[in-house]
Amino acid sequence: MSSNNEPTWRICRKAVWMLIQNVNNLADAEALLNQQENDLHIASGKCFILLLTAIQAPEKSRLESVQAEFKRFEARCGAMLDGGGWLGLVRRKLQFSSGAAAAGVDHYDGQIALADVTLCIVGLMIVKVMNGYNVGHIATAKGVYTLRRAWKMYQQCYASVLDVYRAVYELDPDENTPRWPPVLKRRQSSSATSLASTSNVGSRMYRSATTSFETFRQDSVSNGMSKDVVRLMAAVSVGYGAFNLILSLVSPMMVPLIGMLGFRGNRQTGLDALTFAKNGPDVHAPLAWLILSWYHMMGNTDYLFDGPQSRENETYVKESEQLVCNPPEEFQNSTSLQYFIGRSLYLKGDLERSIRAYEIGSTVLVDNSFVSMKTMCLHELGFMYAIKLDWIAAYKKFASVAEVWMKQYHYFMATVCAGAAGDTTTAELMRRRANEVVNGYRLDAYRGTMCSFMESKDKKVAEALRWTAAASSEDSVDYKHSHLHCDGQRYCRLIAYEVLYVKYGVAKWPVDALHAVLSDCQEAEDDDNTMWYTKQLLAVVCRRVLGFGNDHRQSLIDIVENMDRNQRRDHLYVYGIYELTTEQLRHTETIDEGKRTVQKLKDIKRNYHFQYFYEMRCVSLQAYVQKLNVR
Repeated sequence: MSSNNEPTWRICRKAVWMLIQNVNNLADAEALLNQQENDLHIASGKCFILLLTAIQAPEKSRLESVQAEFKRFEARCGAMLDGGGWLGLVRRKLQFSSGAAAAGVDHYDGQIALADVTLCIVGLMIVKVMNGYNVGHIATAKGVYTLRRAWKMYQQCYASVLDVYRAVYELDPDENTPRWPPVLKRRQSSSATSLASTSNVGSRMYRSATTSFETFRQDSVSNGMSKDVVRLMAAVSVGYGAFNLILSLVSPMMVPLIGMLGFRGNRQTGLDALTFAKNGPDVHAPLAWLILSWYHMMGNTDYLFDGPQSRENETYVKESEQLVCNPPEEFQNSTSLQYFIGRSLYLKGDLERSIRAYEIGSTVLVDNSFVSMKTMCLHELGFMYAIKLDWIAAYKKFASVAEVWMKQYHYFMATVCAGAAGDTTTAELMRRRANEVVNGYRLDAYRGTMCSFMESKDKKVAEALRWTAAASSEDSVDYKHSHLHCDGQRYCRLIAYEVLYVKYGVAKWPVDALHAVLSDCQEAEDDDNTMWYTKQLLAVVCRRVLGFGNDHRQSLIDIVENMDRNQRRDHLYVYGIYELTTEQLRHTETIDEGKRTVQKLKDIKRNYHFQYFYEMRCVSLQAYVQKLNVR
């Protein structure tokens, strides 16, 4: 406890989230934590702050000092938990169960702190990798082992605390998820129990030593430990839930590997644990809210891409609304909340209000958080304005983001949006800036999502810009015999549509935007045949959303078969197979055919443009097919 009788875990929450809101509060946050440097919660909070500062300023010397501090705290937690050996462990469990002393609570606090700092050690290694430091194969193997150790600790601690939580709140022994709000039931007295069961021969067992001890244990736990049990249950549920959720979202190709390493993830278990944890009192609760918000508005592929499960279940919309309407106090009036509000409104199909929310988030005067949500809002605004077909506003937003984050990516999007608007001067300037990005700045991790696509389109975009510029000048006749016989602005728009489709799908687009896509996808005499499959695929998915026609399955079969004949095996091919599968699963008479096509998706293991978004869709689709098989 602190000097003013405020629990140290509450002080820790204040300090950490003071820092999350504004990096300039680092000194104030540290001063708050310096009140009791030896306290377990205070030390754990300092580790979290150290990780955040390492993310913000990843100099090698800082990373090394942070790692040393993590190791010291890890050793401290280990020494505290090992004290007394096996006999000490039994004694601490009995003390926790009886509520007679604080040692049991400290023990579980220590377990959670140890698991948290172990995870921080892995997070620090990821920071090193993301910033180009060579960690080596041995360090990588140690990192995987450390991550597995953290997962085991969360599992064991969750099971132990849940056992006590069941005793306090009389949950069914088979119920693996705590309830919120916890309700402490009124227990019958021993005399009432005896009177009610005098005719039962089994009542004699009530006076047995075992039964008497169990009754004493439950009553004492109920009276003295309920608040600590709720806090501990919420705290351990964050790590346990996050592991389950994230492991359930990995690529299907990675499932056998992570299974061999001892990892297993259940999505619903993770969501249930995090939903409980977001109501907790300590520093873990806002983190649980943040993870749930990320999942429901960014990681939930069914909801994002209008997958088959979202069409059968409306709870996705309600859950996202509840999260943004009931944020923790730390996130009220924050840029982060505005970001998630914008995401939620877009996924509901309210593009105008989504843009307003992002605009509020992007114009804050102070945005010093460790992950700049102002930048994230600008990023989303670029795409939202592009979906709205406001190309000038879109390229301005992308150009603003490019100054501070993922320069090549955002300068490329600014290029095609300016080209779509017909502003070739600005578009050419953006294209040159994209090409000036130093090759060493690009991370191989991004090559499967955007970089390789940008590189493949660069020459064609440059040619389209020249065609647009010449078409508006007096010497445009000179370009009539160019090998790029197309409308340059339309070519840029088609590239933008392709990126938007991959990143967002088309189900939530306004009707006028869908009609514009269909118009641009119509064949013309001066078309460039390199975009033929792009136009065919976009036309089918837009017509399906608009309800035009009903034989989209045959159109998708034709697209895939044509690509097979022409040995076209790029990202459009795998997205075509994905769309064909979803269409087959829509109709009762072709569900079995769809299940077979899902197997074809599993067998495709090459590297493609936008592979991350493709794999996200596949995970969701395969989960839906598993549910169909159970029915």
